[in-house]
Amino acid sequence: MTTIAYLTPQYFDDKSYVGGGERYPLNLAMGVAESTPKDMQIRILSFGPEPFVRELHPGVTLRVMQAAYTPRHPLDQLSWEIVDALNDVDLVHIMQAHTRCSEVGYLVSQMLDKPICVTDMGGYSSSLGQSFDAHHLIDCIICYSDFGAQMMRASRQLVTIKGGVDSRLFVPPVGKPKRDRILYVGRLLPHKGIDQLIQALPEGLALTCCGRPYNPEYFQLLQKLSRNKEVDFILDADDKTIRKLYGKAFAVVLPSVYRDCYGQSYVAPELMGLTLLEAMACGTPAICNRVAAMPEFVRQGETGFVYDNLEELTGYLKRVSTEADLPDQMGRAARKLVETEFDMRVCGQKLASIYRQILRARNAQDTLREAA
Repeated sequence: MTTIAYLTPQYFDDKSYVGGGERYPLNLAMGVAESTPKDMQIRILSFGPEPFVRELHPGVTLRVMQAAYTPRHPLDQLSWEIVDALNDVDLVHIMQAHTRCSEVGYLVSQMLDKPICVTDMGGYSSSLGQSFDAHHLIDCIICYSDFGAQMMRASRQLVTIKGGVDSRLFVPPVGKPKRDRILYVGRLLPHKGIDQLIQALPEGLALTCCGRPYNPEYFQLLQKLSRNKEVDFILDADDKTIRKLYGKAFAVVLPSVYRDCYGQSYVAPELMGLTLLEAMACGTPAICNRVAAMPEFVRQGETGFVYDNLEELTGYLKRVSTEADLPDQMGRAARKLVETEFDMRVCGQKLASIYRQILRARNAQDTLREAA
């Protein structure tokens, strides 16, 4: 049985973080495990105040290593257990390319002579790896969007595998959906552009914003903008609640921006936009800003809309909420697209094939080295 380690500074759990950046490694792990039940298992390695191991899914285990210290940046996690945790695996896939956690992961994996894959998930807390050109240690860079691939200056093999949503967990509601609102799902942070969505909301149309407020000042601004509008906030929704909300929405909107309301700029505000895919899997149209990778996942006028300004956004919100058959028609096309192209099992099959290629190449190198 081949063991693949996913090294990630945070994991998908209330005790860690619960955003798309944490759900994505879990979905990939389940996709690989389900597509290779007899020959591959995934070990997710992360960090916490107390060590533990538990099974998350058939073929997928989570090992939380005891953190060596409390870092100033949550992506800079380290543990004295990392050498032991990686010692018996066959390949290391590092989630987050530019963190202290990833830098130590590169070095320990190299020391243990393990093949290395890496996925840039947008987190950035350290440039040390760039200064010693850590990319020369990597066997393959795996991106989940063309936008993300363009950002990686890579001399190594680079592969793009788009998607990673669980279309068996996120499914359309039974019967004809009773749609009554616009929905936003994600962290309540300035670069997500929720303030612009509230401003673009047509009069009389309800909006639900579902996510955790990690920035108190920004959350206060959102509440202020919501006065005299039909906007409500759900701060602690679980998957069951989110799936129900997806099914009730005319559309899900991801309004992320390159420049937020405070003037802060972002090079890569969205490397994919997993909530768009979750909504589409539930048979709900997706609407996004023409920013970063998001337009790669929405087929204009077929599975949703991509807008260039707030006037366009307002127009699309009016269309999906007033044209009776449009949300259901787009939702069916969106569901089909997710099933065929973006489901985690489709991604898992592609990823497992990449792992096999890397391991075969490494085994061939070892054989030649021994023969010499």
